[in-house]
Amino acid sequence: MATRKNRTASQRRPAKPPAAPTPRRGRRARRPALPLPWLVGLGGLGLLVVLQVVVNVVQEARLPGERFASQGNVHVSLGAATPPYNSDPPTSGWHTQELAPWGSHLEPQPDQRLVHNMEDGGVILWYANGTPDENARHVAALEGVVGRYGRVVIAPREGMPTPYALTAWRRLQRFDGIDPVGMRAFIEAYHGLDNHR
Repeated sequence: MATRKNRTASQRRPAKPPAAPTPRRGRRARRPALPLPWLVGLGGLGLLVVLQVVVNVVQEARLPGERFASQGNVHVSLGAATPPYNSDPPTSGWHTQELAPWGSHLEPQPDQRLVHNMEDGGVILWYANGTPDENARHVAALEGVVGRYGRVVIAPREGMPTPYALTAWRRLQRFDGIDPVGMRAFIEAYHGLDNHR
């Protein structure tokens, strides 16, 4: 009987925990694996950025007119001395706080006002300044092109190298004659775009 009790008690003793494995000597520590998924992910992200830039450049090249660098949008008082505009007619730069009146004009309008019209999403249709009768004919022809677009200014300009030019913020396209399709494409591309950046 005593033996049974002893056996039972010995069976109840907790077993010793297994000994921790001893590190093997002479083996190098294992190097961490290269973060291949991260590298692939970053490469893919970089490729997407490059593709977006290429798409933007291609789209920009397809827009009508010649592109000019922005000269900013600093407000000045009418007639203030400023550096020269980088295009003729101007397409950005120093301008007054007030706009030129939208619509058709038989007299030249100040560049500093018209630049503000372009900043506000307007398109300027310039024609070579001439006699009052010539100006009236230019206006009538350009009004036929403008149609439904409200944020446009038709105005004469002295010293134009071509009979007509259309400008929007940072864009200029010249025309040797009335080209309804080309002129409307220009207006459609830039009319109403806010350029307050």
